[in-house]
Amino acid sequence: MRTDRPDYAIEAGSSPGAWILRGVLRLDSPEAYTKAFAPITASVGDARAISIDLSPVVFLNSSGIRGLADVLLAARAKGVQVTLYGSAGVPWQKKLAASLTGLFPEIAMRLNR
Repeated sequence: MRTDRPDYAIEAGSSPGAWILRGVLRLDSPEAYTKAFAPITASVGDARAISIDLSPVVFLNSSGIRGLADVLLAARAKGVQVTLYGSAGVPWQKKLAASLTGLFPEIAMRLNR
């Protein structure tokens, strides 16, 4: 499954449960993110583990961070292990890693350099 917009893409990775987000995610509302992240949330029910690569994301607004947290909550409820990938060179991703691992200690956040 792939969701393409002119400024962002959400696509399934090469392995089951792997997802890649790209571009600038500046949607208008939490509801818009619920719709955009629906394929990821749906995959939570089908997998023992999922991974989400955020490293190609240039910008994710606060509604997007909330939408991502909703995906993490769905995974927690189903007992699904989540690994997030990001870039230590992108300040908001580094800050997000600290915030999310504080709220969701069961997730793994991997930052490349």
